[in-house]
Amino acid sequence: MSGNMESEVGISSNSQLRVAMIIEKSRVNGPGWRTVVWVQGCTLACDGCWNQHMWPHSGGELWDVEELSKKLLSIDDVEGVTFSGGDPLQQPRALKPLLKLLRDGGRTIFLYTGYEEVELNQRQKECLELCDIAVVGRYLENQRSLDLKWRGSENQRIIFPTGKYSEEDIGEDIQEYEVHIGEDGGYTITGFPDLDEVRNMLGHPREDDSDIMNI
Repeated sequence: MSGNMESEVGISSNSQLRVAMIIEKSRVNGPGWRTVVWVQGCTLACDGCWNQHMWPHSGGELWDVEELSKKLLSIDDVEGVTFSGGDPLQQPRALKPLLKLLRDGGRTIFLYTGYEEVELNQRQKECLELCDIAVVGRYLENQRSLDLKWRGSENQRIIFPTGKYSEEDIGEDIQEYEVHIGEDGGYTITGFPDLDEVRNMLGHPREDDSDIMNI
């Protein structure tokens, strides 16, 4: 797939990014307090993916890149922005200018992608080069581990394209997750949890996960 434009299956606009959801502040999606943006759309379809509702490219909400950057930069007391999904690198035309605006605004960038570097085309490589930290590689259900920081399976790698961070900034490999409770009483779980543990904590039966979103 190296250099193949077919890996760009999102919208073709340079000015709009399709976004599934945003959490303004999180401590489990990279170093420090971070805003997390989940993009909409992914064709990699990893078995066991927790975010299958973010696979279709027809969902989510279209954001103008400049408007989105203003929103993200207006959030106080955060170190950076983390992009997940979906797969952010399937929308590189809009992602690249957004990353530049965020970096110019003093935010660090953390990005999750299911691709390996050898699979990326030039636009996607340019996006990756703007990231301070990236987790690369498919999620593999048969290599899932609850003892990894910022990763879901043992094959996934953490890289440091800009050199701003290093392995020392990862810290101890420990399981981390957050539970965000919405105004409607629904739960949004972010991080890498043991879902059975979360169900027990919330007193939630396995057969009724309709109000739990794990991202």
